[in-house]
Amino acid sequence: MNEKELAKEVARLLQQPKKKRITKSGAIAFWMLGLTTTVSVATLYLMYLCVVRNYAGSLVALSALITMCQAGNAVVLSKITDKSKAENTKGGITFETAVQSGERDL
Repeated sequence: MNEKELAKEVARLLQQPKKKRITKSGAIAFWMLGLTTTVSVATLYLMYLCVVRNYAGSLVALSALITMCQAGNAVVLSKITDKSKAENTKGGITFETAVQSGERDL
């Protein structure tokens, strides 16, 4: 190995890896999952208190709250998945299919 190749190799090894930044859609997905989890836990706790204190009047409303939050979560996550699928295609084929076929210029 000559000096130029050695210098290039040392420079390559010394480069710090680039930090992966979270995408906007990833941030939205994490936010939705966190919100859904928080709402579900809080609602289940309120439902527990209703059962312990023999107050069944608000159980229907509280169960509807969990249902609506989960439905919103499903819609958001399905749209993010569709967006990701659309971004990972080239010429009508998916990224994985192109990599398997040996195409390198994706």
